[in-house]
Amino acid sequence: MKKNVAMLALAVMLLGAGSALAAEKAWLDLENCGMCKNLLADMDLFEHMNWSTHVFSAGMIEVTTYPAGYKDRFDKLMASFEACGAKMMAGEQMPMCGMCTSFGSIMMSGAQMEQIPIEGGVLMVTSSQDPKTVAMIRKHGQRNIDEYAKMMAAQGAQGHGHDGHAH
Repeated sequence: MKKNVAMLALAVMLLGAGSALAAEKAWLDLENCGMCKNLLADMDLFEHMNWSTHVFSAGMIEVTTYPAGYKDRFDKLMASFEACGAKMMAGEQMPMCGMCTSFGSIMMSGAQMEQIPIEGGVLMVTSSQDPKTVAMIRKHGQRNIDEYAKMMAAQGAQGHGHDGHAH
């Protein structure tokens, strides 16, 4: 169970975003989402991490990287996500942004997740053999890609080596 909590936390952390449509919750809410607010604890780490999402036939792959020398800080962030996830699994209620709500639905649908450590980061593969769950995962992944693009455009970073990912 601890591994599943860590994978949920990592998956939530891996996702970047921008603002959502007015009628929806914000896709990412660093200040009010019980899970995402953990990212604010180390703004230097947060600002130096890169995220990207890639949709494939059975789901999505999320990639998070961080600079050399940030591993201990990243591990500390992951521990804070794991603690938050454990509280949620124990029944504690907390506000959730659109991204975390969506990902929670994916987890509840029975998606499989695999965390793959890489040099300076981690890959999170979320997939399923159930067509309905695959559709949910792919929709979530595409939304992340779209939100990354909006965020990078708002920061004036399009065309400067940041296409397809967020910081």
